[in-house]
Amino acid sequence: MGHDSSYKRLFSHVEVVESCVSGFLPRWLVKELDFSTLQALPTVHIDHRHKERRNDLLWRIEWKGGGVCYVVLMFEFQSTVDQRMVIRLWNYVGCVWEEILNHEKGPEKASLPTVVPIVIYNGLHTWNAVQDIDDYLRARPRGIQRINGHFRYFVLDVRRLSGRKLEKDPGLSSWIFRLERTSSSQELVRLLRVLERSLRSERYSQLRRDFVQWIVSILLPQRGYEETADRKILEEVDDMSQVVDYIENWRAQDKAEARAEGLAEGKLEGLAEGKLEGLAEGEARGKVKGRAEGETSILKRLLVGGLSIDSIAQALGMPVVEVRKLAAGDGIAAGTAAIPNA
Repeated sequence: MGHDSSYKRLFSHVEVVESCVSGFLPRWLVKELDFSTLQALPTVHIDHRHKERRNDLLWRIEWKGGGVCYVVLMFEFQSTVDQRMVIRLWNYVGCVWEEILNHEKGPEKASLPTVVPIVIYNGLHTWNAVQDIDDYLRARPRGIQRINGHFRYFVLDVRRLSGRKLEKDPGLSSWIFRLERTSSSQELVRLLRVLERSLRSERYSQLRRDFVQWIVSILLPQRGYEETADRKILEEVDDMSQVVDYIENWRAQDKAEARAEGLAEGKLEGLAEGKLEGLAEGEARGKVKGRAEGETSILKRLLVGGLSIDSIAQALGMPVVEVRKLAAGDGIAAGTAAIPNA
C-alpha cells in the first residue's frame, strides 16, 4: 500500500479530520464551524473537459450561523516541494464548484460554499511554495488583483510543527504526526502503547486496523524495521499490541547482535593492542638491555685501561653512583683495575 493510500485511510475517519481541522487551522475559522455536521463527500469530479479528477479527501461542514464550508485535504509526500500546488488546488476547487452548480437545484443553485484547502506535507525540506494565487501572478498594475481575487491554502508542515503543541494536543491527527516524527524505538513503543489504550473502544475497530496498516506498511519500513526475513511477519500483523511486540523483539535482537558484535570487536582489539604493547615493551626492554650491555662493555675497557671511576663517569656522562653499580654488578675484579673510593 502506498504512502498516500495509507494516509487517506487514516484521514477518512471523522475523528482524525475533526482533530486536524480544529487543532491546526486558525482559531478565528475553527470557532465558526459546527463539527457535528462534518461528513465525507465523494472525491471523484468531472471537469469541463470530461476528464476524471480525483482529490485525496473532501469533507463538508456547516457554519454555525448557517451555510456550508468544504474542507479539502490534499497530501504532498515528496521530498521536493510542489511549486504549482496553488494552481492545482485552484483548478480542483473550480471543479468542485462546477459539480455543485450542475447538481444542486432550487434558489440556492447560484450559491457556492466556501472551500478551505489544506496541504499536509511531511517532506524533508521546508515547504516554501507560494500559498496565495495573488503572489503567483506576474507583476501588474496596482489594484489589478481585484480581477483575479484571492485564493489561498493552508499548509501543515509535519516535520516543522511545534513539538510542544503536538504533545499537548490529544487529537488523533497529532498522534499521527508525532509517530511520523519519532526516530527513537523506545519512544515509538511508548506512543503506540498509549495510542492502543486510547483506541480500545469497539467504535474505533476500523480506525485501529487502519493505524496498524499505516504503521506496518509505511512507518516501520521507513525506520529500517523491515528486513527480508521479517516481511512475512509484518504482513501477518493486524493488532496494535502485535506491532509493539514486533518492535520490542526487533530491538532485543538488534541489541543482542550489537552486543555480540561489540564483544567480537573488543576481543580482536584486545589481541591487537596486546601484541602491539608486547612488541613495544620488548623493544623498550631490548634498548635498555642493549644500552646497559654496551655501557658495561665500555666500562670494562676503561677500567682495564686503568681509569678511575670519576674519570669514567665524566667520560660517559653518567653519575658516579651508576658507574659504581655497573662495575660492581658485572663483578669486575679489583685486580683488573683499581676502583678508587669516591
